[in-house]
Amino acid sequence: MKSTAIKAAREAGKVLMKNYGKIKFIKTKERNSFFTNVDLESEKKVFSIIRKKFPDHNIVSEESGSFDKKSEYTWYIDPLDGTHNYINNFPLFGVSVALAKNNIVKYGAIFLPYFNELYTAEKSKGAFLNGKRIKVSDKKNLEKSFVLTELALRRETEKLRILSKIKDIVFDARVFGCAVFSHAYIAKGSADIYITTKTNSWDIAAGFLLIEEANGKVTDFNNNPWKPKDGSYVASNKHLHNKILNALK
Repeated sequence: MKSTAIKAAREAGKVLMKNYGKIKFIKTKERNSFFTNVDLESEKKVFSIIRKKFPDHNIVSEESGSFDKKSEYTWYIDPLDGTHNYINNFPLFGVSVALAKNNIVKYGAIFLPYFNELYTAEKSKGAFLNGKRIKVSDKKNLEKSFVLTELALRRETEKLRILSKIKDIVFDARVFGCAVFSHAYIAKGSADIYITTKTNSWDIAAGFLLIEEANGKVTDFNNNPWKPKDGSYVASNKHLHNKILNALK
């Protein structure tokens, strides 16, 4: 199952790179939210790999929605995270593939093809970047912490309110427009805290497992364990987690 997740992420990444700068069409899902032919081609590649090996598993994917086969196993797929970056030839984009058993994520793979960075995680067995173990940062002070989030300006008044709460108590914040990129960089210790509101299951399933397996902590805003479902979450190292949750109250 782990090898299938990795293969699907890598092969989808090849689709993204083959078509980078060569998009054939862009369509609107909702205001300020778009998809392209490449999202669909990447998703098709992931589906074909998973269904060949596990035809009876459930699938939840950003573009095609949910396919419920009444299985205890569910795949969560984002075939092109960072679509708006991709459309604008901005290289922060990636593929996310995760497998959960009975609502517990067991395997995750994130591939950032422009950088040839493959992040993998298996429950209770660690997190890796191109085969080398990674760990979250060991920062202990909020005032030195580097925060990542996602932000669509016209739709994120709640997140702007949250950022205004913490702007004077953290070092700085960045918005990359690609959730899986942010998750990967939290997991390898390049940033310290990730905050998201109203996210989707396919955005977080692989990335949050990666952060946990890199010795990080992920919860909702009430400090409850995360699940692969839509919601609002905080991810960080274990030194900072309660501090940032308290600051967000």
